[in-house]
Amino acid sequence: MRAFNLLTVFLISCACLFLTGCKKRNTPNFEAVLSLPPDNPSALETTLTDELKERAELLETELKVDPGQTSDRRLTLHFHAKTREDALSRLDALCESGRISIRAIHDRSAYLTDLHRRNPSEFPTDHEILIYQLEAGDFRKSEKLAVARTEILNNSHIKSASAERGKESMVHILLTTNGGDAIRSATEKMRKGRSRLAIIYDERIISAPVVTEELRAEITLEGFNSFEEARGLAASLNKPLSAKLLIEELKPLAP
Repeated sequence: MRAFNLLTVFLISCACLFLTGCKKRNTPNFEAVLSLPPDNPSALETTLTDELKERAELLETELKVDPGQTSDRRLTLHFHAKTREDALSRLDALCESGRISIRAIHDRSAYLTDLHRRNPSEFPTDHEILIYQLEAGDFRKSEKLAVARTEILNNSHIKSASAERGKESMVHILLTTNGGDAIRSATEKMRKGRSRLAIIYDERIISAPVVTEELRAEITLEGFNSFEEARGLAASLNKPLSAKLLIEELKPLAP
């Protein structure tokens, strides 16, 4: 009986040591405070909490969200990150509204941007000037483009999105039937090898590819700096937020 008791104590001790050694490595070590947009009073903390959790799951980020008091209109996030830079990157991916707009770039964009500079009154009202900041490693280039105001595609045309890891990370976007019809109708009229599309994401151009063929049910976006960036875009398209969140504070938690 004594031997049995000693064996039991030994097994319990081992179990305790094992459980202690299996402590979660991804314990939250950063806290972020987000505020709901003041110009959108209908945005709900509970809705955004659920949306953030769903997006965090796609990004493989363990996330705890405290909606706080309704009158406060703030959300407090706790999550794990390796560094402050990593924390900012994860936070950006979580907070992006995920709004995408695909429009045509005028074939005479250079002429129109120059016209806009010289005589704005003659610039066509159905277009606008947008800045495309191209970044590839150490390469930087800024380009003014004359972009149509009318959308070819937006979020309502997207069925799903997926990121592909590789030498050049990509995002594959599967379109709805209406989306496929819209992009096919637009690109079949374009001048192959010359006409371009503006991929506008969260109000900035992230890509301006040349149309080389008629597009149909799927489009592919390239030019991402990392797989994490591509995965963040895919996650935001799959789980868009109902309102744009403002980052108020990010701070490390005491160990």
